[in-house]
Amino acid sequence: MTRPKTILLWVIGFFVVFTVVGLFVVPPLLKSVILSNLSDKLDREVSIRQIKVNPYTLTVTIKGFALKDRETEDTFFSFDELFARLKAISIFKRAIIVGDAKLKGPHGHVVRNEDGSYNFSDLLAMAESGKSKSAESSKPIQFSINNIIVSDGSLDFIDLSKNTFHEVEGLTLKIPFISNMRYYVDTYVEPSFSALINGDAYSIKGKAKPFAESRESEFTIDIKDFDFARYLPYLPLKIDFRVLSGTIDLTGKVTFAQHKDKPPSLIAGGDIRFRNIDVVDGKKAPLVKLSSAEINLTSYEVYANSIRVAKADFQSPEVAVRRSRKGTINLLSLFPEEKAVAKKTQVKKPPAKAEDTKPFTLAIDALQVVEGKVLFTDLEPPDPVKLQAQRLNIQVKNVSLEKNSKATMQLSFALGKRGVFSTKGTLGINPLSLDLALDAKGIAIKDLQPYFTEQIRLYVVGGNVSASGNLAVQDRGGKGLTARYTGKVLVTNFSSLDKNTTEDFAKWKTLALGPLDIGYNPTYAHIKGVALSDFYSAVVINPDGTLSFSQIQEPARESHEATVQGTKAPAPGEAKTEPPLDIEIEKVTLQGGTIQFTDRLIKPSYSAVLTEIGGRVTGLSPRKNRRADVELRGKLDNHVPLEITGKINPWRENLYVDLAMKFKDLELSPLTPYSGKYTGYSLEKGKLSFDVRYLIVDRKLDAKNMIFFDQLTLGDRVESPDATKLPVRLAIALLKDRHGQIKLDIPVTGYIDDPKFSVWKIIWKIIGNLLTKAATSPFALLGSVFGGGEELSYLEFDYGRATLDEGNIKKLDTLTNVLEQKPSIKLDIEGHADLERDREGLKNYLVNRKIKTQKLKDMVKKGSPSVPVDEVTVEPAEYEKYLKRAYDAEKFPKPRNIIGLAKSLPAGEMEKLMLTNTVVNDNDMRTLAHQRATNAKELILKSEKVTPDRVFIVEPKSLAPEKKGDIKDSRVDFRLK
Repeated sequence: MTRPKTILLWVIGFFVVFTVVGLFVVPPLLKSVILSNLSDKLDREVSIRQIKVNPYTLTVTIKGFALKDRETEDTFFSFDELFARLKAISIFKRAIIVGDAKLKGPHGHVVRNEDGSYNFSDLLAMAESGKSKSAESSKPIQFSINNIIVSDGSLDFIDLSKNTFHEVEGLTLKIPFISNMRYYVDTYVEPSFSALINGDAYSIKGKAKPFAESRESEFTIDIKDFDFARYLPYLPLKIDFRVLSGTIDLTGKVTFAQHKDKPPSLIAGGDIRFRNIDVVDGKKAPLVKLSSAEINLTSYEVYANSIRVAKADFQSPEVAVRRSRKGTINLLSLFPEEKAVAKKTQVKKPPAKAEDTKPFTLAIDALQVVEGKVLFTDLEPPDPVKLQAQRLNIQVKNVSLEKNSKATMQLSFALGKRGVFSTKGTLGINPLSLDLALDAKGIAIKDLQPYFTEQIRLYVVGGNVSASGNLAVQDRGGKGLTARYTGKVLVTNFSSLDKNTTEDFAKWKTLALGPLDIGYNPTYAHIKGVALSDFYSAVVINPDGTLSFSQIQEPARESHEATVQGTKAPAPGEAKTEPPLDIEIEKVTLQGGTIQFTDRLIKPSYSAVLTEIGGRVTGLSPRKNRRADVELRGKLDNHVPLEITGKINPWRENLYVDLAMKFKDLELSPLTPYSGKYTGYSLEKGKLSFDVRYLIVDRKLDAKNMIFFDQLTLGDRVESPDATKLPVRLAIALLKDRHGQIKLDIPVTGYIDDPKFSVWKIIWKIIGNLLTKAATSPFALLGSVFGGGEELSYLEFDYGRATLDEGNIKKLDTLTNVLEQKPSIKLDIEGHADLERDREGLKNYLVNRKIKTQKLKDMVKKGSPSVPVDEVTVEPAEYEKYLKRAYDAEKFPKPRNIIGLAKSLPAGEMEKLMLTNTVVNDNDMRTLAHQRATNAKELILKSEKVTPDRVFIVEPKSLAPEKKGDIKDSRVDFRLK
């Protein structure tokens, strides 16, 4: 056989063997090897329906591959067909070069068990162990693969721990070219992926240089109708909310690069659209609803820690904010913290290096919220608060965390039924700064009642707050936060009720404040004007004696710790002198005011009303030399004028008061409940006027109280256990002048810092003293006005005589003038006698009268006119003469001589015998006392200043009067009534 034939036979034989082996030997052998190795290594049943090998086209086809689940009969992974076409050039390139690689119908079946493990967890553990054994691997195998196509893929994912099922259909993956060969590393790999995941279309395209030094990559993402609620359970953190519905559309691009000697760059950007979002909290209460939202993300530079948003647009969002009784806010509790893990299992991560951490930057070119709604519920106060902000519209431009950057913003919303709030201005975040124009109208105060219901015992049933102005806030770093508001505030149609009685407490039509200039750090308040109009206030004394105003503030609740701290004495040198407050109120104006006073302590209750209150206070300031002018007027019970004028500086450090208050002709008869309770009498009629002036300088009060009663007349007796036992009628009578008027001038002086000092306590004490003085020393009370004092209460007489001497006449003149000036006073006259001395004095008087009678006889004989015996004067030279005649005329037995004739006796003996034989009995003494009273009465009536019906002679209980110090018992006593 020739050599060419031999070569030809060998060639033919080779091709025959090559063909037979490639077509018939290799496939079953390869199938056997694959099945044996995979089954052993994976510990799972593996099946292959068919393997085809074409040695001429260098293609391999595997059909009907199936990998069973380890624990069940389910198929874990399978595919219909795997096709690969190798290139012969692989031998020369020493690399795996594949011309085509196609995978058809791949299907996976993944199960997540209730304990969190997967049906492929054993494969993962196997891979980890294999990885550690091949750690000392050599150079990576060179390859180049073209036309990679995965088509018609699917995946079933059963999550038993979440009781959910996920399905992937129509999975397609295309990679036109991928290679790690040196001369291809800079060629882009351009993969594309698409699938239906749970019925939602996903599409990802990109290009990358995975084996280049820069790792440069770029992917475009297109996701439609992504139902993200199904995937929230797979977040690696605990959540306390549920998404009932909501879809996301995402179109964007992600780029990555890692150049030599440069930090890596990972940048994402695109458009995110949210639709029909409905979120509830863990208790299924509404949390967030969103009709639609669109976020145009310009860039998110992951490694640079920077986000820039071109536009964020939220349409019709609804947010429910709730604060629990414990003070926690629902939005801040959506991601509850996990319980602390035992220290043994904690792994401490090394802290990040300062140079690796870049500050976070955020920039939003435009942010918009349209027709939003915020529902705020606060359960912490005793009564829950429910506020609703509707028609919320926000527009913000150029928001940035960059230092000193400013954003412009507009915000408006409707609050409650009629409230409207809007603001416009600039906003800075780093540092914090605000420069906003504010405009609020009709904000209802009633809605905020629960926030101050524990501080005051009032029900606010009406009232709206409006404000317009500018608010500026600036963070000045180490100097703290400064704030300033300039503008106006208006409170209208305010009304409130007392919680205890549900009666009107305070209300007004308008309270206007402004223009205002109020600042913090430094703190100051400059107010041009405060105007209160058409206001009403109720002042009530409750049945327990407390004042309604004193019960408006709820008692403060202090912890024991706070109480202890509050009582701690400051250390020496610790006290600091606070600078005076920078407060200025240029003008306070009152108009159309009414104050209703009701006293329920008195039975029956008493009511009065102060109407038409108006006036002004100008120049209020705590500065030392500033004193505000006060001018207030009103009417008591609609007709009694009240006037308050003067100057004040009400701040404690520089307290100054110089006020005068006047009112005139207040009818007293309505005050009968008071007079009945405290005096025991009703008030029949009368009027009261008041004129006081209070001056406080250097904490010292000098008060002048001019009190004027006109025609004060008591009525019927009223039984009252609280009534005084003092003679009120007499006191009034003593204090009244002839015109029926009482004028009291009561000065009061004292230091207001003295806790025992009280102006009205002093005034009432002085009035009480007047009543006591009227009862115990009425003449002393009158004497302080007319002179004479207690001496006016009696007349002293010579023993045995009833004649009024000059001193007595003067006293009676003074007393007459008192009675003339006090026409309501009546006088009782009571005559008395000294039973011993007056008896002797009367005897002497009678003996002298007999002597004067003898002289009167001689005077009549001589033709002289007859005169009263008491007016006859016996001269000393003729005394013995007329004594002898009087002695001889006496009928009592006289001493006689031996022959029986009357003896001639010296004058002394005659007087003695006459006195001895003059008899004065008790009737004579009573007559003497009565004559003394009669003489006093006649002299009083003789002046014709006093009518007889006001003067009475009273029969004494005993002739001997009550002992009064050095005053003689031989006297007349006067009593006023």
